[in-house]
Amino acid sequence: MHWGIKHGVIGGVAATDIHGAIDAVWRIESPRLIAGLTRMVRDIGVAEDLAQDALLAALEQWPKSGVPDNPGAWLMAAAKHRAIDHFRRNTRLERKHEELGREGVVQKIGTREVRAGEGQMTDIEAALDDDVGDDLLRLVFISCHPVLSSEDH
Repeated sequence: MHWGIKHGVIGGVAATDIHGAIDAVWRIESPRLIAGLTRMVRDIGVAEDLAQDALLAALEQWPKSGVPDNPGAWLMAAAKHRAIDHFRRNTRLERKHEELGREGVVQKIGTREVRAGEGQMTDIEAALDDDVGDDLLRLVFISCHPVLSSEDH
């Protein structure tokens, strides 16, 4: 059966029923689609998101162009393209984090400036353990401690 557009009919279904056809295809193909994507990305949450993105693409494109001859393969191809974009985005993000680490970005932690970079985690940890630096602020933190009862606050 050809799923293309012919004389006001899309995929052998009236144009008004195209969303019903997409729903039927989704119910049939989504478990296989999510399983294949999970194998590929190794994260079921990401796989479900990619499958939903492919469904959205189908909802946008199929009413215009018709349901493809192999809708399951179309959904998988669309989801794989989105997975590739996901991997590229993560790779760029990791590269940016590495660049920031090599450049030694200066961060203000507490009252001290700490240069983040390789081998400097001890400086960051020391800054986190540093005194608050302000007696009034220290008093506020102490008085709000959850160990104290409401009356003691």
